[in-house]
Amino acid sequence: MVGQSIAGVLSELAGLVVLGVCASVAEACALIRQSPPQLLVLDVELGAENYRDAADLHLQLSPRGVLLFVTALASQFTPPGDLAERTIAVVDKAEPFDELLLVLKRWWLNSQQQSALPGCLQQLQAIQLLAPREQRLLQELGCGLLNKEIAARLQLSVATVETYRKGVAAKLGVSGHELVRLAVLARAFSWIEVC
Repeated sequence: MVGQSIAGVLSELAGLVVLGVCASVAEACALIRQSPPQLLVLDVELGAENYRDAADLHLQLSPRGVLLFVTALASQFTPPGDLAERTIAVVDKAEPFDELLLVLKRWWLNSQQQSALPGCLQQLQAIQLLAPREQRLLQELGCGLLNKEIAARLQLSVATVETYRKGVAAKLGVSGHELVRLAVLARAFSWIEVC
């Protein structure tokens, strides 16, 4: 799930082509051989598999490539010396999604990938036309909160939150599933200043 979220942010906001989200080192190595990526996101805990195989292949085939490690053991993990200079960050899975977005934002702003704008720019801009309460709902939804959590934060009933969600989705012309995606993108959209 984290991999899919990262892939969505990178493709929608940075305009990058995401080669894939792999469940194994072997899958990752196959994709790296096909087309070495600029950024390789690795989970340190891959069961019996060793992330080094993918990291080493990436560094060999992508001389300007960088690494981002995602792990539940971030406080205990330090990239080995030969990988450290090419590592943009080590992010803890247990931390809020904000930390990951901040790391990706810094990397993205420092890279040469800023020219692409998301395909859903009109919908993101339309969010500014929503009522303040609807915008707040989207903000909470973009944090990955459930309806009952949003209701508690906004001091509303769960039924009211569901009604707001349906209304906002209708105003933006998206399905319920797309609304969640759009809320996450809107939360991260401050990366790009639109003229």
